[in-house]
Amino acid sequence: MEKKILWVISLILVLILWIRVDSSIEESKVSKSAEQAEKSATETSEPQQAVEQLANKPKAQESKAENKTPVTKQPVNKPTNNASNGSIPDFAKIANIKERKETFFNFLTPFIKEKNTLVLQNRQRLMDLIESDEQLSPSDIQWISSLRKRSKLKVLDSYNKEHLSTLLVYIDIIPASLVLAQAANESAWGTSRFATQGNNFFGQWCFRKGCGLVPASRNSDANHEVRKFAGAKESVFAYINNLNSNGAYKKLRATRAMLRDENKEITGLDLTHGLIHYSEKGQVYVEEIEGLINYNKLWRFNHAQTLSEIQ
Repeated sequence: MEKKILWVISLILVLILWIRVDSSIEESKVSKSAEQAEKSATETSEPQQAVEQLANKPKAQESKAENKTPVTKQPVNKPTNNASNGSIPDFAKIANIKERKETFFNFLTPFIKEKNTLVLQNRQRLMDLIESDEQLSPSDIQWISSLRKRSKLKVLDSYNKEHLSTLLVYIDIIPASLVLAQAANESAWGTSRFATQGNNFFGQWCFRKGCGLVPASRNSDANHEVRKFAGAKESVFAYINNLNSNGAYKKLRATRAMLRDENKEITGLDLTHGLIHYSEKGQVYVEEIEGLINYNKLWRFNHAQTLSEIQ
């Protein structure tokens, strides 16, 4: 009898030891996975050396057809070309990585907020027209036509409520977290040649000779250039216009519209999957942007602007 009791006790001890060892292994696996994710995000967030390779994106930026002609001045929400356009800090000289990042974020954030405020003002005016029982005035029609042209929609002589509701999908904010993550990725934290010499933080292309900087890695039969801007502010404005109009980002706009319909916050992480065509790297690029947002906690720069702020 005593032998049986000892055998049972021994079996129980073996089971307890096995459970503890198994739990320890699982905890080790989880810890290792977290370390790898953090390491990946850190590597993604550091400046890239071969920056010019980012310019080889066949579908990422403004359409080739649109950019065969010279870039014309837009009548709606064009940034002023003055000192407020942003004199770019020399990010490369900031040795402390944390300080460099915060300087980068704080430099671009005011431009993002300004552009999103202008976008929300247009959105609010559209919503007011949709809710109004009055006929559209000639000035309203002209204003709507300018928005539709920028959004790459057909310009009409007259518009109904359905036309205005469709336009709402194109007239909305791009969260600061997404803008900052892409700017960091595309410009190597503001240190790339395209950023320092062309004020281009998002790798946007143009197709008119002399409109930008020629990538060193450009194929001999290619004719694109990396567009030059008057300042960083203009680059931010053009980037947001691009996401709000280019057919490659239809999925991004659809996700954003769905969040609006569900009265949910529009975040950068929600919209990243709409960037699948921004780079030839596809899903890998999407994951890089997600890593930058998460690792740097970029959602802290998202700002829920109220109606009183945009009026």
